[in-house]
This record gives sequence, structure tokens and C-alpha cells, in this order.
Amino acid sequence: MEKTVQAHFKPGLTTWILTSLVLGVACGLFFGDLCTPLKAVGDIFIGLLQMTVLPYITLSLILNLGRISIKQTRNMAFTVIVLLLVLWSIGLFSVALMSLSFPFWQKGAFFSTSIIEGPKTESLYNLFVPANPFFSLANNAVPAVVLFSIGVGIALSSIPKREHLLDPLSVAVSALMKLNRFVVHLSPFGVFAIVAYAVGTLPFEKFGLLQAYLITYSVATIIITVGILPMLLSICTPVRYWDAVRISQPAVIAAFVLSSTFAVLPLIVEAARELLDRYDLEKDETGGSPDVLVPLVFPFPDLGRIVGLIFIPFSAWFYGASLMPEQYPKFLSLGMAGSFAKPAVTIPWLLDLMHIPHDIFQLYLAVGVYTTRLGDALRTVYLFSFAVLAAASLSGTLKVQWKRFFTYTFLSLCLAGVLITGIHTVLEYTFKNLYQSKALIADRQLLFPGVTETILKGTAPNPDRIQPHETRIDRIRRRGKIRLGFDAKRLPFSYFNDRGELVGFDIDMAHRLALDLGVDIEFIPFIPQTLIKQLNEDHFDLAMSGLEGTIERATAFPVADSYMDVTLAIVLPDFRKVDFLEFEALRHSHQLKIAVVANSFFDEKAHEFFPNATFVSINSEEDFFQKKAAGADLMVTSAEAGAAWTLLYPEFSVINPFKKNIRVPMYYLGAHDIEFEEFMEVWLELKKKEGVFDTLYNYWILGKDDAIAEPRWSIIRNVLHWVD
Repeated sequence: MEKTVQAHFKPGLTTWILTSLVLGVACGLFFGDLCTPLKAVGDIFIGLLQMTVLPYITLSLILNLGRISIKQTRNMAFTVIVLLLVLWSIGLFSVALMSLSFPFWQKGAFFSTSIIEGPKTESLYNLFVPANPFFSLANNAVPAVVLFSIGVGIALSSIPKREHLLDPLSVAVSALMKLNRFVVHLSPFGVFAIVAYAVGTLPFEKFGLLQAYLITYSVATIIITVGILPMLLSICTPVRYWDAVRISQPAVIAAFVLSSTFAVLPLIVEAARELLDRYDLEKDETGGSPDVLVPLVFPFPDLGRIVGLIFIPFSAWFYGASLMPEQYPKFLSLGMAGSFAKPAVTIPWLLDLMHIPHDIFQLYLAVGVYTTRLGDALRTVYLFSFAVLAAASLSGTLKVQWKRFFTYTFLSLCLAGVLITGIHTVLEYTFKNLYQSKALIADRQLLFPGVTETILKGTAPNPDRIQPHETRIDRIRRRGKIRLGFDAKRLPFSYFNDRGELVGFDIDMAHRLALDLGVDIEFIPFIPQTLIKQLNEDHFDLAMSGLEGTIERATAFPVADSYMDVTLAIVLPDFRKVDFLEFEALRHSHQLKIAVVANSFFDEKAHEFFPNATFVSINSEEDFFQKKAAGADLMVTSAEAGAAWTLLYPEFSVINPFKKNIRVPMYYLGAHDIEFEEFMEVWLELKKKEGVFDTLYNYWILGKDDAIAEPRWSIIRNVLHWVD
């Protein structure tokens, strides 16, 4: 009898990638930040994948467009436009539908730890116009490369004897595909390294504040990726649903892990061609090959970017100001237009246009490591589905099965309704209290406490007058106390935090000064209007509250040491930032009403830059934010102070529309005393060289925390205790 040969299971590439994914997660959780060296392995793998993509796009488009006629090119253009409009409509409808997940409630202000600078404007010329194709290739300007390749391909299609060029190009494209396949077979190693590094080093708490957005975006992406697009293929072609899912799987997983659709374009083309060949949906004479279609639509907006627009209604909900139904046409049309650019440009632009506080963009960036990967997975299925549908349409094999269409549409809407209701309920009752966040600036504490302090509620001259032949330093040491003036409304230099503690940049410096002198502190309150009078009457030895230099103060007190410079800037409501794009024209307007702190440097400068404006004098920046500035449109102050206030009032932003940075010196003001002046000069210089100023600047001005972060949780460190 013949022995039956038992078939052995041979794992495919998808199995190996999934296995590497699981092992990478396990490795990251076990070793934690010890996986950091694996980042280099992942970067090398991604670089190897990307090295063939742009040359492949260029040569493939030239080759395939050069082979077809002008008539075929026109037919392809019509099909591409119609399909893009259909798929984009699906994305926009999904955004509008999933926005119903967000319930409405009033929430506290959100915070940011740094100034959010306006997005850098991309050069549309360099991005879309291939003035120098080699520059476009070197700088990954995909739209320009595609435009150049399309132009050359169409030009070749009408030239006789073009086969002399097309045949070598065909060999080159085959070589690039073969090289890419070789690199793809290394995917299990690259995937393991990338996942282990990401899981081992990403702080868990980064996802805490954006759970609502992450849940909604994930659900929308998964519904379209696993449901709508594969079902669309089965509705319009003979392709079975599970075949579409299975064949596209390796490319989707690779795009998610690598966080790059660009790197897996050859995989997408191969998957689309495999599906078309299996169902005999493609005809050679149409020219509608995936080699042409995928690179052709890659630079255009995709469903990954469009679905990512859910962040805008989420942000509005986050601040307790949900988008109204009448706002959605504007939002969706602007969002669609903005999807031609990168999300890092589009999202801040839309936040401004929809009058949503700009500060939340920081958290969008914080969770980008996850949402970008999910968007790349969706983009991969989108390109795969588009290539199959377009090729079938051009071949005449695309036929809508209306019965299946209505059935799938009804089931999809029912499923979406259940999921939206579930998310809405979860957000309403579970995450509602999660977002009552306090501004970071209101919760800060001193870095250098250590001396006893007394905060006086009133002000009076020093009860111990300076004795004959006694200097101010002598009196401070004799009393064992230094009297320091403070203004409690000078964020981030001196203010009371939520615990009622006096904190700030200058308060930290005051404690350091008292520590070096070996004395305690008496804090005496002042307001800018009484500062000079109080100093003349010896109410305190030194005023330390972020006081900018003015001519009046410099004349009254020549003993004024500048310890840092700040930048002249404007604070205004977020949505008004777009008004100041044409600053030179607007600054001469007679309609502007500007708030300035009375008798400040900014009062002087505001009149210089806005000669025709109406000015409102206020006692402190707080008056402007609390709407006690007679309806002022904006306030002129320093960018450093303005940014600190916007942490408490995130609906405002800081901008610097001036053609050059205007630096304003900040002073500590003291009474006339040569010895005390010399001491302060030497002391300030020492603190700068010791790095004290840099530490405090990073902490109070930039919002950074130089404290050594605890290592990420890991099994080897926190469970087994094998490493410290």
C-alpha cells in the first residue's frame, strides 16, 4: 500500500507578520524601555522599504501610461474622478454620522504646556509643480513626481517607436518589484523591532485624555476598513467579501505596523492585481492596471485623512460647544479641501476656522503614534479597493448588484447606529468627569522652596530703618529677613496657584536669593501704579514680579538689573488669528480696540504699532481675560506672559505678527544702594552660569519639567524586579 503523504502547514507571510506583532508586544511589555536599541533596527527596515517606492511610482506611471492611447487615458480620467467622489462621499458621511457619538456637556478649560505655534505653510509650488523633478524625488514631493510621470507617460503614448524606451523601463520596474519583495520578506524582523520599541517606550498615560476621540476614530476606521470597503467590492464586482479581506491583509497589517502607506504601495499593487486575476476582472487593452491607478491617486485625499476630521467635532464637544447642524456643510467642505494637505496643517487650520480653542492640537499630536497607524491601514484598504473598482469599471466588469447593495447598506446603518448609541452612552456616563482638567499653570509648585516665608496682606514701610553707615545688605542680615515686593497677577512670574501658594519664576528666584543670603522672606504686595512710591518709601528691598523695563522706571531707579528678555506679542481669541494674516493692513484700522496694562512698556509699544486704534487701560492682564477691558479686541503683552494666561483661558491664543521679534528686558527693581546693586549683579550672573535660570525658564516659561521621568512600566522591572 502506498503511504499517504501528510500535508504540513506552511505559514505564509501574513502569519509570520502577525506572529512578529504578538511577539513584539510581549517583548515590549516584558522589557519596557530596554527595547530602545530596537528603534535603529526598525528605522533601517522602514528605510529599506521606502527606497524603491518613489522610483517605482515614477517608472510605473511612465511605463503604463506610455503603453495606452489618448482615448484610454480620457476614459481612465473620467472613471478615476467618479470613483474618488464616491469614496470621498463615504468618508465625509462617516465623519458626520460618527460625530453623533459625542454628547453635550459643559466642561472646564483645557491646558497646554507650551505655546502652539501656527502651522508652517507648505510650499504648494514645490509640492505640486515638478519644476525640478530631481528636487521632487529627493524631497518626497509625491504629487509633483506623479504629475511629472503622468506628463511623460502621456507624451510617450503618442510617440512612435516608444517601445525602445518602454521595454527597458519594464525591466527596471520588474527589478524594483523583485527588490521590494525581498525586503518585504524581512518584514517579520522589522515588525518585531518596531512593535517592541513602541510598546516598550510609549507612556500609557498619553492615551488617557483622548479616549473619546480614540474610541470614535477607531470604530469609524474599523467599520470602513473591515466592513464598508470590502462590501463595496462584493456589491460592484463578483469578488467575495472574505477574499477581498484576506488578500489585502498583509498590506494592511504592514501599513499599520510601519505607520506608512507609502512604504507598502508595491504590496497594495500586488494584492489588487492578485484579486483582479483571480476573478478575471481586468483587460489589458484598457490600461487600467493597478500599477497606474494606485500611484495615480496616492497624492490625493484619502479616507484615512478624511475620517481623521472627526477630531474637529470631538474638539468642539470637548470644550462644551458641539458643532451645530448648520455648521456641518461648512466644516465638511473645508475639511475636504484641507485634506489635500497634511493633517498637521489641516487640523490647526480647521480649529481656527470653526472657532475651537487651538490648545487641544497638542493632544492630537500626542496620540498620533496610534491614529496615524490606523489611518494608514484605512488608506491601504482605500487604495486597494479603488484599484480593483477602477480596473473593473474600465474593463466593463463592474456591475452594481442592487439587492445586495440595499441589504448591506441597511445592515451597515443598523450596526453604525448601535455603535454610535453605545459610544454616546459610554461617554455620557463614564468619561464625563475625566475631562474636568485643571490648567497646568494653576497646579505648579516651586522648584526651589526652602526658606520660611511670610506673605503680608497689606503694605507698609520696613519697620526697621537702615541705620547710619549701614547698607541694605547689612540690614537684611541683621533682621534675618529680606522684604520682596510681588504682584500676584503676573503669570507666570508671580501668582497664587490652586493651593493658595505664592509661586512663579520670580518667586522661585526669590527663594533662591533668600537661601543664598541665609535669611527668611517677607512678601509685600504691590500694583504697578504704586510700585515707584512703595520703593521710595522703603516698603521692600526688591521688586520681583516680572517687571518689564520702562523709561519711567529706569529714570526713577537706575539700579535695575535685566535678567531676561521677553517677546512683544498679541493675545486674542483663537478664531481671530486668521484676521491678522494681513497685519500691515489691519494695524492701521480705526476699528480696533486694544487693551494694555497701564504705564507698562507694552502700553508704549502698542501706540507705536497701532496708531489709529482705541486703547483701553487695564490694571493687569487678568482684566482682559475676564472681559473687564470694555470689549477690547486684543491685548498687547509679552508672548511669555500671554501664553501662561492662555493655559487658564484656552479660547485665547498668542501670536507675534510683527516683522521682527521685539525683545523686552525684565528687571528686578531696588532702591538706590551701590553695594546692593553690585551684589545683585554678581548674584544674577552666578545664577545664570549655574544653570538656575535655564532650569526655571524651561519650567515656568516653556512648561517643561526637567525632573527625571520614571522608567516605563515593564514586567522585568516592576514585577520580577530583575533590573532597577
